Amino acid sequence: MRLLLDRPFVLAWMYALASVALGPFIFLGGYLFFTDGVGDYCDEIHGDAAARDAAFRAAQTFQVTGAAVMLALGLLVLIRLWSRRRDINWYLVALSGFAVMIMMGGSVLVVLLSGPGGQSCWPN
Repeated sequence: MRLLLDRPFVLAWMYALASVALGPFIFLGGYLFFTDGVGDYCDEIHGDAAARDAAFRAAQTFQVTGAAVMLALGLLVLIRLWSRRRDINWYLVALSGFAVMIMMGGSVLVVLLSGPGGQSCWPN
């Protein structure tokens, strides 16, 4: 196992494959773990506005924190891949780096969807 983890392209592909499962888990998990009802911010089932805002703020924190951790891990994998680029075939470095950057783009999308914009019941 140690030999596999010493190869940065293996870490890159582990990150890419794990992101396929962790991305939706981070996004949907925030709503499933922290909100009541069906997860719609404007539903009356959430009760008063303060409780609704607190629940969705917790979901938003979970989502942004999880995506930020995935972005940091992706950056570390890219740094490791770049630092060992002379030991690996250039094609494998490029392909692995591209896969990691695509998955990091998914984490950026999670931040944009749940991040600073927040939730709104406009025009209500």
